[in-house]
Amino acid sequence: MNKDAKYTVRRGPNDWAIHLVFRLNSREQALLSHDGHEALVKMVNAVKEAVSGTAGGAFYINEFSDVVVPAGNEPYYAGTYDEVLEFDLNGQTISADAGSSLKPGDEWSGPHVGTAYTLSAGANDIKYSTITGRISREIRLSDFVGEQAARALAQRLATVKGNEGGRIYINERCHFFAPVGQQYLYLGSLDDSPWFPPPDVPGRD
Repeated sequence: MNKDAKYTVRRGPNDWAIHLVFRLNSREQALLSHDGHEALVKMVNAVKEAVSGTAGGAFYINEFSDVVVPAGNEPYYAGTYDEVLEFDLNGQTISADAGSSLKPGDEWSGPHVGTAYTLSAGANDIKYSTITGRISREIRLSDFVGEQAARALAQRLATVKGNEGGRIYINERCHFFAPVGQQYLYLGSLDDSPWFPPPDVPGRD
């Protein structure tokens, strides 16, 4: 997992803070932090302490606003968090929210934190895989929303990503971005397109 593909709770000089490694380009990155969002810090630390016995560590916020905390060998649901994480970089606000001027095909200027999916070759579907024991299972968007709706969204994303498919990401504000060549490009927002149901992870009722 790339260091810039996650948020991290770490103890700072005064108290716990949320950290983000923000990639500026292929050779530069910045370590950003925010000492607010106390409720979020408590969610993450509660799971970390219950499962591994120590506070602090990586977490993610998926497109359903679920706080997902890797602990042990499992991702755990820690709660729901709707506030936007914003970080300051020399007066510039860095967040998962795309600016109103950002259009599909523009370079993605936000964090690289997001849930990974795969755009299928031919841009007919979107999928991800789960592994249980020795069994790997492919989950397709068309399984939930039908082939026509899945193809419509896949083809919209492919206008930037390309029909050959590959890895795409969706973040907590429902914006898609993906590596294309040597850059991460903005693919657009989920908007009202049908999507996968929330994941089944330990801790969710």
